[in-house]
Amino acid sequence: MPIINVDCWEGFNAEQKEQWIKELTNATVNLFNIPPDKVLVILRETRLANWGQAGVVASDPDFLAKSRLTE
Repeated sequence: MPIINVDCWEGFNAEQKEQWIKELTNATVNLFNIPPDKVLVILRETRLANWGQAGVVASDPDFLAKSRLTE
């Protein structure tokens, strides 16, 4: 049984999550020729204040600019 874990940030609405789970399930069913009831999808949402990139917390209003540091 495939278990698909998706780590994502919070902010997706219920309809988006429902569609995401449906599409991941369909792709897995079609690729591996298995029944849908054998596919488990888990969405794990993380608050923006709980992750960061390049030393910048994602809830920072200037996150996109500040997190593009290459040096």
